[in-house]
This record gives sequence, C-alpha cells and structure tokens, in this order.
Amino acid sequence: MSEHDDLTASDQIIGTISNRNNPEQGVAIRYLRRESAFVTSGIKTYLGMKEILVPVHLVAVDLQLVGAILSAILEKISHSHEMDLPFHYVSRFEVLGKEYSLTEYGEFMKLEAD
Repeated sequence: MSEHDDLTASDQIIGTISNRNNPEQGVAIRYLRRESAFVTSGIKTYLGMKEILVPVHLVAVDLQLVGAILSAILEKISHSHEMDLPFHYVSRFEVLGKEYSLTEYGEFMKLEAD
C-alpha cells in the first residue's frame, strides 16, 4: 500500500475538478493532514501521472489561483492522454508574473512558489 492509499477520515475531500471534455474524469482535492497540504486524488487513476501536492500556505494565499493552476495542469495531462502523447510535468512555469515549480516529492509532484 502506498502512502497516498493511506488516506484517513481526516483527509476529507474539499473540492473537485472535472475534465471539461470528459466529466467522468473528476479529480478530488483532499486535505492531507500528515503533510499539512492539499493533494489531488485521481490523476494517477485516470491518467497514470503522479498526484500534485500543494502546501497549505499556497492555498491560503490565493485559493482561486491555485485552483486555476491545477485545472490548467490537469487539462494538459488529459489532452496529452487523449492524443496518446507523452506528458511530463514542467519543473518551472510562470502565472501572472509569479514563478512556480513542480518538484518530485516522494509519490507526489509538489507545487511551490519560487
């Protein structure tokens, strides 16, 4: 069993993001208490990629921006999957003039503001 499979009752779903082209591919957002972070739940199941971990402080700063970032990443993963093309998480990107990174963090990809 992986660490991600070890979700407890305290790791509740706080929201979902649905694929616009395939609404059955819904990705849940859970609070992962042991990491003090939010984590996607469904990317690995539907698309075979690592889940994304978002530290609480990023969400506290701008919930809508983090949601938009996750949604954009999910759309890119889904599009690559539908086109049968490989997808790789980019290590650095910019949103609204601010730099962000995605780094390997155990079984997750951790989103951080640089």
